Amino acid sequence: MDAEVSQFTLIFSLATVGMLVLAGFIIVFVVFYQKKMIQEQVKRQQLELDFQQKMLEATLESEENERRKLAGDLHDSVGGMLSTIRVGLTSIAKQLPDPKIIDQSKQMLDDTLTSVRRISLDLMPSTLEKFGLLPALKEICERFQAASLIPVTFSEEGEVQFIETKSELKIFRIVQELINNAIKHAQASTIEVKVIGGDQLTISVEDDGIGFDPFLKHHVTPNGSGLGLYNMENRARLLNAKLEYDTKRPKGSKITLRVPYEKTESLHRR
Repeated sequence: MDAEVSQFTLIFSLATVGMLVLAGFIIVFVVFYQKKMIQEQVKRQQLELDFQQKMLEATLESEENERRKLAGDLHDSVGGMLSTIRVGLTSIAKQLPDPKIIDQSKQMLDDTLTSVRRISLDLMPSTLEKFGLLPALKEICERFQAASLIPVTFSEEGEVQFIETKSELKIFRIVQELINNAIKHAQASTIEVKVIGGDQLTISVEDDGIGFDPFLKHHVTPNGSGLGLYNMENRARLLNAKLEYDTKRPKGSKITLRVPYEKTESLHRR
């Protein structure tokens, strides 16, 4: 009888251990399977994110290429034809009894030439391609000030490191849109653009206007409001940068772009 009890106890113990081992294997398998599924999901999400990034990069690059082509056509073709017409008018004026008759036409033509050149520069800033980001930002501040008669100050401090040309163009477009928004929507009387070098590139655009509407940060209205902010966010994401909106100011607004450096060579040593 004792032998039977001992044998039963042994069998029961072995069965229990076997069930525990089996349960352990099942738990390990489930955990491993879930971990593998999570890894596959993360991998799939990363692939989707990479695809979206590449599509966004391609879209922006295509947009910049179209801007470059249009700027070239405006400057070379349209601008060239207007300049030729201007020369022709000057020649005609010399043959008229009263050359001042066509002064108004010449002035309108000069204004049109100026507008064409300004639009061409807005589409593709030649200063950015020739001299780099800082001179281009300073120039655009001066141009916005001349066009709007609103003081747009530019300042820089610290060591600004090397930034690739494609990244410079994205940064330039963001700052361009920020200044444009401040002039068009903020009803500002002064605008300040500040560039700070250091561990990262920091650019802030500050105004004393009516403030920033946080609703536009996440919404594009039917009339297109908010589209500029949406495009800025996309460009910032491609730069691995951050756009910070100071919406709690008693007056005006301040938007700061923080861009991490990819290299450590100085921008001023080009």
